[in-house]
Amino acid sequence: MKGKYFCIVDIELTEEKEIIQFAAKKIDFNFRVINSINYYIKPIQSDITSFVTDLTGITNEILRDKPSFRKVSKVLYEYIKDGILVCHGLQSDYLILKKHFQDIGIEYSPSMSLDTVELARLFLPTQSSYRLSDLAASLNIYSSDNYHNAVIDVKATAKLLETIALKIPLIQKENYNKICKLLKKVDSNIALFLEYYKNNNLTSDIICDKRDYIVYDGVKFNKLKLVIKEKKNNGRILFSSIDVDDYISKFNIDDYTVLKKKSDYISLDIFSLLSKKKDLNLYKLLVKLYIWILETTNGDLSELNLLYLERLYLEECREALELSSNSYYFDEKKQLAKGSSNVIVNYDNLEYILNNDEFSNYTLIFENKKILGNELDSNNIKEYRYKSVITELNIAISQNPSDKKLKVIKENLDSLIKFLHEMYISESLVLYNESLEYILQDIAVLQDSLKNIKRYLPITRDFCKQLTNALLNNKNSYTFDILYQESTLVLLVIDDKKVKTLINTINRHNCQYLDMPNKVSLIYIKDEKELMSSKFSGSVLYVFGSTKYKNLYFSKRERKTYVKYINFSLKDSFAQLYMDVIKNNKVICRCYATRDILNYKYYLKNLFDTIVILKDLEY
Repeated sequence: MKGKYFCIVDIELTEEKEIIQFAAKKIDFNFRVINSINYYIKPIQSDITSFVTDLTGITNEILRDKPSFRKVSKVLYEYIKDGILVCHGLQSDYLILKKHFQDIGIEYSPSMSLDTVELARLFLPTQSSYRLSDLAASLNIYSSDNYHNAVIDVKATAKLLETIALKIPLIQKENYNKICKLLKKVDSNIALFLEYYKNNNLTSDIICDKRDYIVYDGVKFNKLKLVIKEKKNNGRILFSSIDVDDYISKFNIDDYTVLKKKSDYISLDIFSLLSKKKDLNLYKLLVKLYIWILETTNGDLSELNLLYLERLYLEECREALELSSNSYYFDEKKQLAKGSSNVIVNYDNLEYILNNDEFSNYTLIFENKKILGNELDSNNIKEYRYKSVITELNIAISQNPSDKKLKVIKENLDSLIKFLHEMYISESLVLYNESLEYILQDIAVLQDSLKNIKRYLPITRDFCKQLTNALLNNKNSYTFDILYQESTLVLLVIDDKKVKTLINTINRHNCQYLDMPNKVSLIYIKDEKELMSSKFSGSVLYVFGSTKYKNLYFSKRERKTYVKYINFSLKDSFAQLYMDVIKNNKVICRCYATRDILNYKYYLKNLFDTIVILKDLEY
């Protein structure tokens, strides 16, 4: 590796990004401590705010007699210059260090650097959070209540780096070779780190790996060891709208198997189903998969904590996963489920259960009828995007430049969407409702125009039809992916026909509903002035009567780095919202939702400190 030792560094900052604490530790490649330093540094631009004090424990009194960064800069530089720089959140810390050194004429550029956040994401892909305190607690590598103190964070980062390094020798050779090639494309420093600890196994106490593997197309997968039983009586299938583990705990369920959709489980041919693009996000996803398939005990893809773009790559192959004949993990879990008294599923799996004769004698258990209706609606929403219409019309016009009717249709549709956008971002639903009759007339004229042209425009025709559905049916809605860009209009239309078919099928089964008390304390606010002047602590849920006003107020939110905002609507999964809030329980949380969310009152009362119902804001 490029460096004499690891130099673990952590810094604490003012809100103006001035360094107020600098801690570092040198460790050799066997993770033995060489020495360490810790400096408190007096900021020049401003005093310490109460927020920084609450976060770090550092006060103005502690820093009153401490040196400035300029006075200690040479000592700090000499200490870290020859080491491999290691930070938990490398990019931000390195840029701040580099700027502070540059400001006093020192050019700092480490020969090699490692980010333990990125290392943890790659080699520990199932961790629910990559905050240092959460990783330390989950991995049982360091115990402290005083995180955001640089000395403590350096100790935890050093232990995390060692934990990751000790895992590398356990990676099976077949998967390791593929990981190594990918990491050379992703990050050469991480590739060097991987190769060093694979080839220099310094841990003589590592137990020989005795797990069984399935080898498919030169890749190893962990083999499940499930004890499949014969079911002695008719079973129950319980549908959960929240995280299944929490659901099981809340309702004290035993003798159960969790069974998700087939596409929720990895298939053995996953690597041939994924995109072949040359993309760093895809390469990182592949690394995580090669690590995870050696360890998983379920094959459930939700075990992976993936970034947004990585999840998109998996979503692209969901249909292929559903059709794959190499669905080992799903097949094993289904056999296990057939021997269990209780099968726990989420609502995504409802259609599969209803259409599978193997589960025809099971009693279906739902939380309540309103949640069932909500989940049926949210799982059967179709999206119609105006951008697709624009593309279709532009292609048609380019191929038929002399066709004036096509240009008129596009101009009229553009004008209609612009007007809808103006109504959407206006402050009044009254004005919008008064204009609704004229909007529908304009759509009808457009539909007649589309019938009277030679060119067949299926996307545009369907969009106009569904726009009418979105405007007339209050279960449907339209919104904008980017609020102030009219071209990002998207229609959210429930497939009512399919929902009714599912309800009819459900009614032919033996069904029961859980007795769930739904009393919850609500705060009612009736005007914007009262809303803006209200101050709530802890996690807060704001409930709006319409998607429009939820989105408008979400766009006006006060943005603070320590507040996590979630914009929840009908098309989103309540289970995902539930997990997001639980996962971020150490961060102040603000969620914006529509009234449908009140169907989940039983769960909301333990999820939020305050639930605010916003009345009459739309009028």
